[in-house]
Amino acid sequence: MKTYLNGRFLTQPRSGVQRYAFELISALDDIAASNARVAALGLEVLVPSGTVAEAPWRNIPVRAAGRMSGHAWEQIDLARAARGGTLVNLCGAGPLGHERSVLALHDAAIFAHPDNFAWAYRRLHQFLRPRLARRAWRLLTVSAFSRAELARYCGVPAGRFTVIGDSAEHILSEPAEPDCLARLGLEPGSYLLCVGNRTPNKNLPLAARAFAALGRSDLKLAIVGGDHASVFGAGEAISGANVVLTGRVSDGELRALYEQAALFVFPSRYEGFGVPPLEAMALGCPVVSSDAASMPEVLGNAARYFASDDVAALTAALAAALADVAAGRWSSETGRTQAARYSWARNAAALAELLSAADAEDARAA
Repeated sequence: MKTYLNGRFLTQPRSGVQRYAFELISALDDIAASNARVAALGLEVLVPSGTVAEAPWRNIPVRAAGRMSGHAWEQIDLARAARGGTLVNLCGAGPLGHERSVLALHDAAIFAHPDNFAWAYRRLHQFLRPRLARRAWRLLTVSAFSRAELARYCGVPAGRFTVIGDSAEHILSEPAEPDCLARLGLEPGSYLLCVGNRTPNKNLPLAARAFAALGRSDLKLAIVGGDHASVFGAGEAISGANVVLTGRVSDGELRALYEQAALFVFPSRYEGFGVPPLEAMALGCPVVSSDAASMPEVLGNAARYFASDDVAALTAALAAALADVAAGRWSSETGRTQAARYSWARNAAALAELLSAADAEDARAA
């Protein structure tokens, strides 16, 4: 049976769920030539007509289908083009009408923190996701935390979800572009770094308040990320002395920012997985993270944690982490080891195994 991959994400900026889809498919492509099980899946990526995007896969073809775009393409054109095969949707959405759909849901934030999202986006996805989850042939998610949350909010047994996580390996393949530091007015080792979209969930204003309370005029706080107001609404304004808002940066610039930062700060209230602190760890940058949601599960003992939403606790954690770094008491190898636990190749192999085993199970049942 043919296996189709929902390629709508190729029409969108690559971050979050789009990164997950791109890297998983790239890893499947890498092993397809030498792995008979993957080759037997008959993988093909379906995209809207007119899609112009990087798709560097050698063994997995990309085919344009239909005439629509956006959600209409997904619900109508994609469902029609994938009829008779398995359809893998890796970005949290897909057609309700497809009878053999694999769906990855990354978190339950749309239900747990609905006020963090713009009204139209919230209404659509609160309607769509539980129905997709209940109709899906197989379900994926990225952490044990998300599995429990999604089971509760979508009304499906937790056992229906297979956990196939993210990874930070992609950042290691990007050549660093350190010239961006001078452009942004940053000095190596003299700034703290936050990475995240300007959403209430990411809690970036908390980092700015804690940084101000830290009282270190010799340091700056660099915050990387865009707004995405159509999805998340208008976030709280972020400002302060020595706070640098970089906007979106290239992957090479991001690597350089991780590598030259004194600390990475992750104040998020809710994450299904949390890739940025793992990227920082992979590049040897010390991480201070909130203790919320999936973060202890993903980061293990390689991060210094603070009580979520507590500005005094974050300020104290930053001061202690900076002191440890200055005294040579922080081991970057602990972070690198933690990050290495997550691999796109292993994730792709797990997805191929799931698809193959499900096909075999259905064949026996028939």
